[in-house]
Amino acid sequence: MSEDYTFSCPRCGNEVKSSSRYCMKCGYLNPSHPENKELQSYMNKNGMEGYNVGDGVSAPSIQVNVNEVRGGAVNTSFGNHMGNFTICFIINFILWILLVIGVFFGYYTLAGGNISMMLSSELSYTLVGISLFSIFQYSVQLTYMKMNKHWITALIPLVNLYMLSDAIYGKKLLNLLVFVPVVGQIYLLVLLYKLGESFKVSKILTVLFPFIMIPLMGFGSNAFKGICYVNGKDSLEKDYTKKKFYLVTCIVVFVFGLVTFIYANTVNINKGIDRLSSYYLYFASQRVIRRTKLKVENHVYDCDTRGNVLYFHFKSLSDYFDIPFYVYRDPIEAYVKVVITEEGSGLLDSYDYYISMTDGKYGYSEVNVNDLKIENITEYTELDSAYKKGHQCYFNRSA
Repeated sequence: MSEDYTFSCPRCGNEVKSSSRYCMKCGYLNPSHPENKELQSYMNKNGMEGYNVGDGVSAPSIQVNVNEVRGGAVNTSFGNHMGNFTICFIINFILWILLVIGVFFGYYTLAGGNISMMLSSELSYTLVGISLFSIFQYSVQLTYMKMNKHWITALIPLVNLYMLSDAIYGKKLLNLLVFVPVVGQIYLLVLLYKLGESFKVSKILTVLFPFIMIPLMGFGSNAFKGICYVNGKDSLEKDYTKKKFYLVTCIVVFVFGLVTFIYANTVNINKGIDRLSSYYLYFASQRVIRRTKLKVENHVYDCDTRGNVLYFHFKSLSDYFDIPFYVYRDPIEAYVKVVITEEGSGLLDSYDYYISMTDGKYGYSEVNVNDLKIENITEYTELDSAYKKGHQCYFNRSA
């Protein structure tokens, strides 16, 4: 027998030379090749679990580490076009760190060396932006390597779309659609749909939210079309260490950007919270006014003594009214003054209403309900004691 013989690829049936490391058609690893035998020895030595490639009859099987690969049945293939994963990581990580250092140095210089001034909203926007961008662009490169496409091609405009089309359809002429105006944009949506299908994730979400779904594909363990490409001594899907380190670093900077935003906008955030409190007090006032009017004008109340000026005191509104989210805030105290103008029979009496309210920090002094506005609410810690000297009245709860 000739030393360089051919055999039929057990995966696709293509003729493969015994001197070839892999099948040129489908990427099947030639188990008789010396380098692949070394790969097998390495994996057996380290006790790695995995899937067997080859049928064990026409060709001996070789074990490749693809543990925890999601997406159903998985085949393994030699990643002959994906590029070096380690080099990709090193280049991306160095550029990422240099970018972060450059941003901090730039803002530090602009702030004249004042760290407090450097921690501005602009810095937070920049850090959050570059973190999200870095996560996405690196995940795209990881996704391309999972499709056995060189990670550099993911960075080249139009070429990346051509390679994406080639990975999904494998038809050279069809790939040219990405260069056609309008048609190319529609075709891109189709490619995103098929990409989600190939990685066994939501196809619709991949079309609508590629900036979320592609990082899930790149940093996750989903295999492309059920094929785990191997380059060197491990699979891209299983080698989590570098991917996790890169992702965690980006998330740390992202969180720092959010903290910086909170620090730089503490005053505005507090103003916003105070504004929400004002709206809440105004909303509570309307509930109190409507309920009091209903009770008074239907004479559903009791008083210690009768008079033309009545006071309804509410030590805590939750005892009288069902107000949303009341349990999450300080108790609100209020009183309503009712001035009755008699018209003889008592049935045609007219009523004027005044209200005062506070939560121990904000509120407003006595004001006519018709003149009550959100602008009336200021720092007001304690109700005026006028209600204590007037005619005390209470709602008739039985009515």
